Amino acid sequence: MINSKLKRLIKMEGNFNPSDEIIEEFLGRMEEIHLKPKERLIDYDRINTDIYCLKEGIIRIFHIEEYRESTFGFATPGTIILSPHSYYMRTPAFLIAENCKTSASVMRMDKNTFDGMLKDYPEFSQWMFNLAMGQLFTCEHKLCLINGAAKDRYLSILKNRPEIINAVPGKVLASYLGVTPQYLCNLKSELMNKGK
Repeated sequence: MINSKLKRLIKMEGNFNPSDEIIEEFLGRMEEIHLKPKERLIDYDRINTDIYCLKEGIIRIFHIEEYRESTFGFATPGTIILSPHSYYMRTPAFLIAENCKTSASVMRMDKNTFDGMLKDYPEFSQWMFNLAMGQLFTCEHKLCLINGAAKDRYLSILKNRPEIINAVPGKVLASYLGVTPQYLCNLKSELMNKGK
């Protein structure tokens, strides 16, 4: 029996509503793996063509630029994760997917099984295309938000993704916002003092 909470979270991931049957087929062909805190699911400069669905935990997506980590985003339960470089071009991954503070459960599928589902199930193909378009939208939307003030970006996370605030270290959250950890600390203090 497929976890009903996970099915509900998967349905919330995009604006295409896949049937329970296609979600069960997808999850039923996957194997569950477990990650320890700070363990990498996808590592930089390694080819990884597998497709993942996060079941429990929070995964950070980031890259390292001249010895500085830059956080691109976070995967929460129900999120599909893959390395576009590896899956599409069979080249080493650029983005790193790493587990955050607590252990995580992840469902894994190999590329051949995934490609077979794309070929055999039109609904599955439509769903995956919708998720890919959602990712493109998110990338463009994030570029718009990056141009806003750090305070606005932090407030947006508080409003839309509050679970991330407690799940990741301040240093990681600061890299996602594009500010220093000290700046983030000052911003949190400022917002707490305003709330009093």
